[in-house]
Amino acid sequence: LSGRKFLEGYGFDNAVAQLKVANSGLELNTDGIGVLRKVKNGQIVIPEKYKQMEMEEEEEELEEEDNAEKDHEEGHDESNREGV
Repeated sequence: LSGRKFLEGYGFDNAVAQLKVANSGLELNTDGIGVLRKVKNGQIVIPEKYKQMEMEEEEEELEEEDNAEKDHEEGHDESNREGV
């Protein structure tokens, strides 16, 4: 992550965390929100100039999730073998 992108993400995540604390009696829906998105005509949209970047980030997140699942499965298999 570039330094600027990291800070923007941190600022966004920090703002979401503060909203959740300030509104702890409410269930805030954070689905579909993100650093690169904005509100236009009452809807959350991804500006055209950020669509490619958003797609790349989603692909990276999916790869990270897949890798985490594979690592978990491999660790589980190894622990099963140790007991055999």
